[in-house]
Amino acid sequence: MLKVVLADDENKVILLMQKLIDWNALGYEVVGVANDGPHALELVQTQQPQLLITDIRMPGCDGIELIRRAKELQPQLHFIVISGYRQFEYAQSALKYGVEDYLLKPLKQEELSSILLRIKDKLGEEAAVEFQLKQNSERQQERFIDTLKNAADHDQPFINAAQADTEFGLHFADGCYFAALVKPDISNAAQHLNGYQLMMQHTLEIVRQGVQTLADEYAAALLKEGVAILLYMREYQPVEVKQCFTKIRKEIEKQRDLFWDIRSTVCIGSRKDRLEQAGVSMREALWLCRDRLCHVQPWRDAEIEEPVCSGHYLMDAAQKKRFQDAAEYLDANRFAQELESSYRYISRRQPLTGQMLEDWFRQVLEASLYGMQQNGSVADRFARTMIEDFWRCTNAQDIFLLLRQNIRQEILRLEGEKALRETRPITEAKRYIQQHYQEALRLEDVSSAVGFNATYFSALFKKETGQNFMDYLTELRVNKSKELLCRDDLSVQDVAELVGYRDLKYFSRLFKKITGVSPSDYKKLYR
Repeated sequence: MLKVVLADDENKVILLMQKLIDWNALGYEVVGVANDGPHALELVQTQQPQLLITDIRMPGCDGIELIRRAKELQPQLHFIVISGYRQFEYAQSALKYGVEDYLLKPLKQEELSSILLRIKDKLGEEAAVEFQLKQNSERQQERFIDTLKNAADHDQPFINAAQADTEFGLHFADGCYFAALVKPDISNAAQHLNGYQLMMQHTLEIVRQGVQTLADEYAAALLKEGVAILLYMREYQPVEVKQCFTKIRKEIEKQRDLFWDIRSTVCIGSRKDRLEQAGVSMREALWLCRDRLCHVQPWRDAEIEEPVCSGHYLMDAAQKKRFQDAAEYLDANRFAQELESSYRYISRRQPLTGQMLEDWFRQVLEASLYGMQQNGSVADRFARTMIEDFWRCTNAQDIFLLLRQNIRQEILRLEGEKALRETRPITEAKRYIQQHYQEALRLEDVSSAVGFNATYFSALFKKETGQNFMDYLTELRVNKSKELLCRDDLSVQDVAELVGYRDLKYFSRLFKKITGVSPSDYKKLYR
């Protein structure tokens, strides 16, 4: 519904307008009425209507002045003016202030309805255009922030102000540039992923609303690391900046209705006088954001505490190899032991920074991935999801649990796939033996039928069944012969041939060795 305010110094005119039109049917809602200019302005400010219908002459503030001041309060507001014939020329002068249309007294239902429908159509088009422009602007900001993040990650110079204007429609000049990262944290975010993503989207909107009154120009976008912002101010105002981001942080933490333990951190990069240096500021903001994993503070400022961006952790080759081996052999318990040991070691490092924790996390992940890939396909999405989940962690313990749970789960998945791969050919081999046991069957025949080298197949068959091939075949033939010996119409010789033995003496000797009785005695027992 479109909101409308009615303003006229005569109550009977307001009542007439209210009764003359079925406002709801036309898609409007009358949210307030006023008999003077100041009250009408107050309604514009509090109700934020899309349309104001006002008499050209109003006590306390005439119609022209009311329109001018209401436009200052709400630039997108539309107006219809009401005038008597004698004020027609006066009413026409209001058109230069953007008045949509005018009505002459006495008011006619058809005229007012027609104007309201036309304005509704126009407001719909304007809303669609405004939404499209907003989306285009936000996409440009996302592209700009991605470019800035790339410059920060690779320690490269950023674009200049002219390029920012041409490529992204952002207008910068001489002044102060700095990057910021706003990072909300909640416990067990991965278990509440939909809620977490919704919270991050709300955070982006809170940041945009907060910084637009602070900065002369800005770009903001949602990254996996948090909400990243590049701000430009003609003159840096430290108190205003701190107040603005403190308000943003408090607004975020008001969402505790959904996330009872929400905590937010604001990380500010150092101030630069050229846009080309903004990548350095963003790199510092990112470093400070990582460091919240070790040092919990709501406000981190690179001008106050210099980030040690060169401080990294390098895992020794022997430890990497142990992670690779545990993953390659699909030994989940061994991996868990190695991780526990490695975590105890990294936790005792002094000083320990968030950057070092990320280095440790990535090296454990990379070594384990390499090992697991020797046993099967690990989806590219697995590594990307792990890195996204890293940024949802709130401390070092969360990172340890993330690695332990997810890599162990992937190892078990690969172990199951491997078992299935090894079991499938044995199942096929058993089926083949069942179909051909009456023939002169050899190991080479069966291994060839399932597509394996005979030596490898023999070892695999023994591993999966606990018997070598010949023992399995003999047991199958003897069991089949037991069934056949119970039939009156078959002799022992017939049974021997039916289960694949042409030599009766050999069959009899083998049968007695396995069952303890000769085929003839067995037949007598079960006749």
